[in-house]
Amino acid sequence: MSEGKADTVPGLGFKDKEKALDSLKILEGRDPDYQKLAVKGLIGRAKRVITLTKDKEKLQNINDAMKVFEDFVKDFEKNNKSKENRAYLPLASIEALLPLKVKGEYKNLRTVSSGDNEPTWDIVRNSALRKLMKTIDDEDPELWNDDLPSKEHMELILWGYSPEASKIKKNQSKFEEKLGKDSEKLGKADEEEEEDKMDDEDDDDEKDDVKEKSDKNSSLKRKSESDGSGSSDSDSEESPKKKSK
Repeated sequence: MSEGKADTVPGLGFKDKEKALDSLKILEGRDPDYQKLAVKGLIGRAKRVITLTKDKEKLQNINDAMKVFEDFVKDFEKNNKSKENRAYLPLASIEALLPLKVKGEYKNLRTVSSGDNEPTWDIVRNSALRKLMKTIDDEDPELWNDDLPSKEHMELILWGYSPEASKIKKNQSKFEEKLGKDSEKLGKADEEEEEDKMDDEDDDDEKDDVKEKSDKNSSLKRKSESDGSGSSDSDSEESPKKKSK
C-alpha cells in the first residue's frame, strides 16, 4: 500500500505521548490497513521534525510519541491485524448486484460523520462487518445461491465487502446479464399487476354505475306506482258523485 497523508483523518499528531495516545484513539475502529498507514506516516513526519528541533524537551516529547507509535506497529504486525481488514469492493461490482438489494447503504468516507456526535462511516462499517462476520462464522450459511450471492452474502456486499471478492469481480458481467433480465421480468410483472389492479378498479366502477342506475330506476318505478295509486283513489272518490248526478 502506497504511503498517503497520515492526517487524512483530522486530529492526529505526535507532539507528545498524550497526543500520540489520542491519535490511536481516533484511529480505533477504522480499517486496520489505514491505521497502520496513518501511524507509519506519523512516525515518518516525526522523524523529519526531530532533525529540525533543538529544544530538548520537545525532542523528548516527540520521541515519547514515536515510542507509542512504534509499539503500535510492532503489536499490529505481531498479531497480523491486516487479516482483519475488509477491503472495499469496486462500486461497479456492488451496483451490478443491487437488484438483489432489499435495504442497505454503503459509505466509506473517513471524515463524514454518521450523525451528530456519532462515529464516521468507516467505523460504522467495520463495526457492522464484525457483527456480520461473527454470525457467518458461527452459523456457516451458504454464501451463494444459484450462482448469485445469498442474503447473508448480500448483507456484507452492501457494506462494500465480500470474503470472495475475486469471484464477485470476475463474474460482474454475468451478474449484470442475469439480474438485468430478472429486473426486466420483475418490471413486466409489476406492470401486469398494475394493469390488473386498474382493470379491477374499472370493473368496480362499472358495477357501481349499474347499481346506481338500478337504484334510480327502482326509485322512479316506486314513485310512478305511488302516483298511480293516488289517481285511482281519486277516481273512486269521484265515482259516487258522478253516479248521484
